[in-house]
Amino acid sequence: MPDSVDWAGMWAAYDESTYQAALDFLEPGSFILDIGAGDLRLAGRAVTRGCTVFAIERQLAVIRQARPEVLSLEQLYIVAADARLIPFPPGLDAALLLMRHCEDYALYVGKLRACGCPKLITNARWRMGVECIPLEPGVAFKADRVGWYACVRCGATAFIPVRDERSQCDQLKPDIDLDYVNVEGCPHCLPS
Repeated sequence: MPDSVDWAGMWAAYDESTYQAALDFLEPGSFILDIGAGDLRLAGRAVTRGCTVFAIERQLAVIRQARPEVLSLEQLYIVAADARLIPFPPGLDAALLLMRHCEDYALYVGKLRACGCPKLITNARWRMGVECIPLEPGVAFKADRVGWYACVRCGATAFIPVRDERSQCDQLKPDIDLDYVNVEGCPHCLPS
């Protein structure tokens, strides 16, 4: 088995609940970028909800698996290219990134911010569920803040435990809010 597996290059359809969760974040009339669009099943559904979709997929063989009625949708623009290498269009209302094993999250967030996209709908950060991430800067990372955080910039997620000074061990206290905070500049994305 090779040392490195190209997980992002593999394609597998998601279940209906994952697609539905992503679609629930879309507003009719929006201009959407679908990064890693696969066989266009999500992009097609977004178009039927009234969105215009610019779909990028690097595997032409996967695009060819799309249903003919999806390929003929007027508000669907398909680009067979590597999303890491092409510019993103201006005027986006949101981007879709359903890719649990995305190794290029930080690159995509940087490109989306550069073109003015306000939000990213993805399962790449927590690698489960679908969330809508506002792409404005998160709160500054603080190492002494207790609880979960998720970095908007690099996608890292982690938990900072309560430090119990009496026992000198890390422990989770039951009154901690288990919601997470969107941060910017966590230890994973800052230079050492």
